[in-house]
Amino acid sequence: MTRPVRVEYVLSRPNPPSWWKRNRHLVLLLLGLIVGAWLVDDRGGTAAPAPGQPRPAHSTVSGPGDAER
Repeated sequence: MTRPVRVEYVLSRPNPPSWWKRNRHLVLLLLGLIVGAWLVDDRGGTAAPAPGQPRPAHSTVSGPGDAER
């Protein structure tokens, strides 16, 4: 009588990665670009002055040597 063959190792291919694992870096990059653009967007960033109040004078940025002139 012959002895049965003993299987010690079985090789198999791993499951292919899911859609999220394949594309998560692209999704997060796109999301980061959208959020970044939203944060730096300057449309309507300042409030309009209330009616009847004088408008504030616009000051210019001066450097450290400007006060001596």
